[in-house]
Amino acid sequence: MVDYVIHHVKANGKLVPKVFKLTRKTLSAGEIMNIVKTHSFRSISTRRYYTGNHVLEIQVNGTGYKKVNFELKT
Repeated sequence: MVDYVIHHVKANGKLVPKVFKLTRKTLSAGEIMNIVKTHSFRSISTRRYYTGNHVLEIQVNGTGYKKVNFELKT
């Protein structure tokens, strides 16, 4: 199971994680899988986006791996 987690900045400046599902696939030993995904930050009624430093994390089988910081601007 491959997911991605975006740690969103809230109004108080703290980061809150939200898990988004990517794919579920069984791989053989040494097999490589490439995944391409876009994520929209358009305004929605259930979440308000705040500017600042957010974090993107890749999660495989429930274990977090690579984290990348990014800045959300207006």
